[in-house]
Amino acid sequence: MSIKTLSEKMLAIVAAGAMTMGLAMPTSVFAAEGGTTSNVKEAYISKTFNTVVGKNETFSFKAEQVEGKTAKVTIPNINFLETETGSKTKRAQVTFPEWPDAGKYEYTVTETVATPEITDEEHQKMIMSQAEYTMDVYVTNGDSGLEIANIIVNKTKDDKGTSATGKVDISDTDKNGFNFTNTYAQEAGTGTDPTNPDPTYTDDGSLNVTKKINANGGTLDTKKAFDFTATFTFPKGTDATTLGGVKGADGNKIPIGEDGTYKFTLTANGNMKFTGVPVGTQISVVESATPNYKGSAESVFNGQKQTPVEASKYNTAFNVANTLGQKQNKVDVTNTYDYVPTTGIIMNTLPYVLMIALCGAALMAFVAFKRRRLQK
Repeated sequence: MSIKTLSEKMLAIVAAGAMTMGLAMPTSVFAAEGGTTSNVKEAYISKTFNTVVGKNETFSFKAEQVEGKTAKVTIPNINFLETETGSKTKRAQVTFPEWPDAGKYEYTVTETVATPEITDEEHQKMIMSQAEYTMDVYVTNGDSGLEIANIIVNKTKDDKGTSATGKVDISDTDKNGFNFTNTYAQEAGTGTDPTNPDPTYTDDGSLNVTKKINANGGTLDTKKAFDFTATFTFPKGTDATTLGGVKGADGNKIPIGEDGTYKFTLTANGNMKFTGVPVGTQISVVESATPNYKGSAESVFNGQKQTPVEASKYNTAFNVANTLGQKQNKVDVTNTYDYVPTTGIIMNTLPYVLMIALCGAALMAFVAFKRRRLQK
């Protein structure tokens, strides 16, 4: 037998052996394709729902088969009650059919609808997940007939619809990666029915900051500008752009910094009305220290009057902080001028005036003392 013939026979034997091993151990092959030796035979889908406002919502999903013999997979709906606020996650088990044959079954899994559907998005919005996954189910002949040998899920798009890659965990764990995240946002100040905003919304929007000056017997300076810094901390799943952008008193979008801050100034009887801010946003309004003025504020958040806030003394900053609610939110700031009509001396400069006067008196006393010594 020639060397060539012998080599051909050996290659044939090796190929036949490899095929036999492949048929005998399909699970191992499927596991290798998935990149793991730990096979998963059940799949759980997760839904995360972010909402500050309680909503009764039902979320639906679909598993669309890519190709091959028809084997319909069903995914149950996931429900959230209006009492479940914050960021909540629930899971549901994927149901697989009676398999017609052994082999690989490929599905594209997406979220379909939220019920009830949010259609009027002027003052509210449901941010639907745009995530997309491929689910490959490997079916083999087992001891009891056709059964799942392995399930592999890969993410192809994230919640924003951006392309993504990578295998995800689909087991029944708290870190289940087979997840879709939705966020419901309602504009603050619109009331319990954002499709029919409360009457106060026209004047106060999401938040209204007003300015008054108490001349305290002096002359009202209507051109005096007071500096403010508003800091927004938006609820999970939202940002400054969620409801079309946070807008100022003129109805135009305002530039909120990466740190969530926006600076503005107010003069006597002026105001800054913010709109487009989600319910649940934590807000801090700081008025900077202003020479010869002392600030105070009365505020209303979510329709409830709050304890008044006052600066500790003249020439100091003060802060009003709270959370924006569905109902009216406003901060009314009053600055009192440090005016003393009897002497014309401003109290903040009085210590320095007294020091100068004492120095002058001491100098006069020293001069008089020196004169007396010279006369002697």
